[in-house]
Amino acid sequence: MDRRGFLLGASVLLAAGCARVPPPEVAGAAAAELEPLLIGTEDAPAIALMAQLLVRSLAARGRTARTELFGEAWQAALGAAEAAAKPAYAGTLWAGLGSGGIAPAAAELAGVVADLISPEVSVVSASGVDGSLMWAVTEATAAAGITTLDEIAAWSKGKVAMVPELAVSRADGLPGLKSVYGATFTATLAESPRERAAALTTGRAAIAAFRRSDYSGTGLHELADTNRIELPDPGVILVSSRLVEAEPDMVLTMQALAGKLSTTSLLNFQAKVNGGASAEGVLDAWLKAEGLA
Repeated sequence: MDRRGFLLGASVLLAAGCARVPPPEVAGAAAAELEPLLIGTEDAPAIALMAQLLVRSLAARGRTARTELFGEAWQAALGAAEAAAKPAYAGTLWAGLGSGGIAPAAAELAGVVADLISPEVSVVSASGVDGSLMWAVTEATAAAGITTLDEIAAWSKGKVAMVPELAVSRADGLPGLKSVYGATFTATLAESPRERAAALTTGRAAIAAFRRSDYSGTGLHELADTNRIELPDPGVILVSSRLVEAEPDMVLTMQALAGKLSTTSLLNFQAKVNGGASAEGVLDAWLKAEGLA
């Protein structure tokens, strides 16, 4: 089977060992008899939703799966086939893998990351998902004259920037604000985008960083990045290469899902769930509407 038709950097994991992904010789067993596939997830809202969508789209094909929080051990878990897949962001992966230099263009990132982590882990592109960082203030702050990052240098003195940990070291995070825009904010960490948004609206922070794919509510104003420090960070689904060999139909299911995902759909899901809707109901309705269930 030519996996290059639907995967970037796909390859077979030849090493033997205990794995949650079944070996090829048992891949033809009834789905109900197979151990559930493990899908890695994170606390980040969009990643968690993509992981749930993977589980529910696989279930629609008769394959059970479950999610589990992953930390830095994602590559080892996928490489050893202890996990089947994990949603992620290509730009964040590229930076974390210590590549250095200038980040590739958005259209190239998935392929570059695939080359860095193959053969044990393969990469499915979800290019419709934009996980890049943006900086926002309240509408009141924007109305007072702070509408672009060019205007924050003097204004930032003595003020707090509420940021996720990833914004501490990234070139489009706090370092970029300081070196390119002359900002001198005091940083406060908060991983929840809703907590960062609340800090803005209650005056505990003057500015905050958000992934474009993470819903933070309404009433915020994105500051224009006139010097273009923003880094591309498209979505991807990391897949154990063992699964490519053992259950190619399930990987095709993941690829079909990845092709339908978008920043807009993820934001809509989060807004509905935050408004009190059932996550399962929202996701299942979307999967059915998209022909994925």
